[in-house]
Amino acid sequence: MPEERTQTLSIVIANKLATVAAQTTLDIEGVIATMKASGMADVAIYETLVADLTAGGRLFGTFRNQLKNTVRGGIKMAATRGLSGQYEKAGVKEFVWVTAGKPCPDCDSRAGEKGTMDYFQNIGMPGSGFSVCQANCMCVLEHIGYKGATTMPRS
Repeated sequence: MPEERTQTLSIVIANKLATVAAQTTLDIEGVIATMKASGMADVAIYETLVADLTAGGRLFGTFRNQLKNTVRGGIKMAATRGLSGQYEKAGVKEFVWVTAGKPCPDCDSRAGEKGTMDYFQNIGMPGSGFSVCQANCMCVLEHIGYKGATTMPRS
């Protein structure tokens, strides 16, 4: 099961990265087509794109931010999956949705909701993309009733 979770996580992250790259490619092609249609010389187009890349402008700044968000989301997903596996080993059965910061309306409606890990996986985990806040979600699932060590056991 852990290997299956790792493969699924790898697929999700790879798909998100491919989507970001494809969208950026389309954006660059559109900007180049617009610049060519307006009569810009190839050298000027090249210089404009290099300046955008160097300064983190509209095209490449967006690309960097999307990459950063994808990596951050992947790390959060990996941490959540790792913790859920540890909680499962420790016999924790129930969790509560805890919001952080100023939650989006979707997450705010789940504040304090209780359920099993399967339940939350079926309705959407924090940061899974189901909500308005998407990968920016800072909510967590806290365990209910775990009376063991203050840190989870290592496998």
